[in-house]
Amino acid sequence: MNRFFDGLREAFRRTPVTADLILINAVLFGVTVATGGFTTDNLVRLGGLVPGFVTADGEWYRVFTAMFLHGSVPHFLMNMLALYFLGTAMERGIGPIRYLALYLVAGIGGDVAIVFLGEPYVLTIGASGALYGVMAALFYITLAKKNWFVPAAVRSIRRMIAINFVITFLFPNISILGHVAGFLAGLAAAAGLIPKNPYFARHRGPRPEPPRDPDDTDDDDPLPPS
Repeated sequence: MNRFFDGLREAFRRTPVTADLILINAVLFGVTVATGGFTTDNLVRLGGLVPGFVTADGEWYRVFTAMFLHGSVPHFLMNMLALYFLGTAMERGIGPIRYLALYLVAGIGGDVAIVFLGEPYVLTIGASGALYGVMAALFYITLAKKNWFVPAAVRSIRRMIAINFVITFLFPNISILGHVAGFLAGLAAAAGLIPKNPYFARHRGPRPEPPRDPDDTDDDDPLPPS
């Protein structure tokens, strides 16, 4: 157990932005539980995204705060697991500053699309838009920087993305618009944020472990709904 926690601390030391994002999500998860739980009213009060409140009342802060709220324990845990695996790989690949910019552009981009194209009074919360943006950047790397990952990892990344999009369109209560818009925003941001050489090579760090292929283990989960 000590070895596990030592490894976790070391991973977060190498990827501080991912660690901070998980911490922020965890704090707001605790606030959600302590202030009334996962009711619609409480999530709206804490900053959940309701397009009508943004366009009619100018509450633009919601396109940011909604990224850090979750609607249930499984929703939170699955998103944080995805953030850990996707985030550590991407942060080691492009560096903390570029990674933070990518995450915010994808998450806010997905939420802005919901504001203008979504149902005006439907609540949307969750980190999935930003996570789909990180997946998009990984996909961009498999096209433009194939040498960053071994061929098996490239196939694993592409398969993971395909599986998650299938789930997005098949399962109910998932923000299809948020996932697609987050992916497109992340893909656009990747074109300007992916460096010529990987961050881990320039800083003599270990090569990042790519997200695992869901077919390689029974413990992998698809990204959860927003």
